[in-house]
Amino acid sequence: MTSGSLLTIGLTRPDGANDELAKAISSLLPDATLLNWPLLTFAPIPERQKALSAMARITAGDWAIFVSPRAVRFAHDLQDLTALPDLHWAAVGDTTTAAIQSLFSDPPQVHRPSSTQDSEGLLASLPIEAMRGHTVWLFRGQTGRETLADTLRQNGITVIPVPVYRRNCARRPAHLSALPSTWVITAPESLRCLRQLADTLESAEDRARLLHCNLVVINARTEARARSLGFTGAIVRAEAPDDAALARACVVFKQD
Repeated sequence: MTSGSLLTIGLTRPDGANDELAKAISSLLPDATLLNWPLLTFAPIPERQKALSAMARITAGDWAIFVSPRAVRFAHDLQDLTALPDLHWAAVGDTTTAAIQSLFSDPPQVHRPSSTQDSEGLLASLPIEAMRGHTVWLFRGQTGRETLADTLRQNGITVIPVPVYRRNCARRPAHLSALPSTWVITAPESLRCLRQLADTLESAEDRARLLHCNLVVINARTEARARSLGFTGAIVRAEAPDDAALARACVVFKQD
């Protein structure tokens, strides 16, 4: 397995989620080869009844925080979110906000990050004082960062996590034979799957090449995660997590 001399970019979002990103990259790098290479798959949690029982305890005035559009989708698959009591809504990012509001004919106000599109950005924008005395229901995957829950608890707020989906590493696409020279990483957890892929390669040369690949990431946390997993190549942080910013970051690796 070898990498070509031209720029080859692996798009690592789940199937069906790379189309707009591919268009954005192609508009700036028309000669680049784009490979749809999902690193993660997502599935409903097996403990469906546990999540439903938690959602049945939600009362008016509580807070519902969603960490991703995926959390919105899987929670809504369990129970119609528009049928919940009158809540305060919050989302880790603009795309998650849009996912919530798309469910309603009269979209609710959603608290969202005012700076970075992550837990820290949301925490900076939440009315912490007003949230005390209310329960926060945190819709998320089975695993994930504890920053949001821990910080709210440290401020005297009751937080109940509601896992609604689980992550798995996707199988390597059967039709692909060449490793991308650059990978676009939009989910930190996908780095674990990329490292797992490297460990399964038969050739030591291929393993070394993959660990020395170029990475486009969305924040400092993802960059640090990559280094901790042994990735040694160049890493560029996109200025924002949207497709246009990710595409601009890829331009750094343009080969003249």
